[in-house]
Amino acid sequence: MTEAVSNDATELQALLQTMTSSITASRASLKSFMEDPQSLDFADGISLLSLKHNVLISYLRTLALLSARRALGHSLEDRKQPTLPFSDVDRDVRGDEAGDLVDSMIEGRVILEKADALEGRMRYQIEKLLKTAEQAADADLVTNDPLAFKPNPQNLVDNGDDDGSDQDDDKSRNANGDAIYRPPHLAPVPYIEKSSKGRRERPPIPSALATLQQDPSRPHVESSTGLGGMPSLASGRAKHLKRITEYEEENFTRLMMKKTDAKRRARDEEDLALGGDLADNGPGNRRRRAGGLEDEFGDIFRSVHRVNQPGQGDGYDELRKKGKKQDILSRSRDDVVGRKRDNVPESDGEEGGGRYMRKRTRFDLEAKSAKKKLLKRKK
Repeated sequence: MTEAVSNDATELQALLQTMTSSITASRASLKSFMEDPQSLDFADGISLLSLKHNVLISYLRTLALLSARRALGHSLEDRKQPTLPFSDVDRDVRGDEAGDLVDSMIEGRVILEKADALEGRMRYQIEKLLKTAEQAADADLVTNDPLAFKPNPQNLVDNGDDDGSDQDDDKSRNANGDAIYRPPHLAPVPYIEKSSKGRRERPPIPSALATLQQDPSRPHVESSTGLGGMPSLASGRAKHLKRITEYEEENFTRLMMKKTDAKRRARDEEDLALGGDLADNGPGNRRRRAGGLEDEFGDIFRSVHRVNQPGQGDGYDELRKKGKKQDILSRSRDDVVGRKRDNVPESDGEEGGGRYMRKRTRFDLEAKSAKKKLLKRKK
């Protein structure tokens, strides 16, 4: 028990000595302020560092008073609201109630946060002033300092002491113990990120090389079923349409487009569905014929809705004609019409000089063979 009391007495004595020394230092500071009243002239405002220190001291004092009020059981709702806003210079002082102490702490906390932001912006000026104060005895360093705020004509004269000043800077840098090189801050320059537009993008793969991926002679290529499988991946336009579709499905919205862009998108999606690759847009971005079914049955697709009129059939009329065998009279009539259209003369002989040869019958072939046999016997 006696040991605990002696330990507490020792700690209390050390605390009292600390408080006594602090009070003595405070009295000396107050005495210097009283002797030099011009130092307390704040007509143009106070400095940022002084504001930060004063607000921090006021915050700690208010916190101590609030802790005492809470220990006594006082309510935090008792306060005296000032009539003027916080930014007004003639605002009244807050009261001494517990609620007023809480409001004062909130104001001090806001001021400290704003002061930190301002201190970050003025860090360069503060470091400059501190460095100037530390090196005030060395006039040469101040004269040849490249961090001066304004141009100095004396910097144009080479005194030959630059090497010595550099060595002094190295010594002062190594004196910190870290031996880390710190480049001088010539001016506060904001960081500007380089734009990605200046990068050289890779050119797209030509369509001739892209078709090699679908070469059937390559055994490692996987087979795809359906139309528009692999060719749809060989075009940048197809990939762009795929990204648009995925974006619309993920965000449940439709992209706003012009009428021409919407028509082009619908046309390209139809071409992809029919097996086109959209690799060649043609000159002037004109519409090209798609691959797959449309390339093979394009005439039928274009005339499938055509009305059957006299002298003109519908889209399937040609297929009906090709599938049905005509009689001999119709075929001979078509043959004569074709010869007249091409101006081909008919030959009466077996080997006429005309371009068109009449089809030989079985009788003509047997007569020719019999004639050859008679000629051989005569020889």
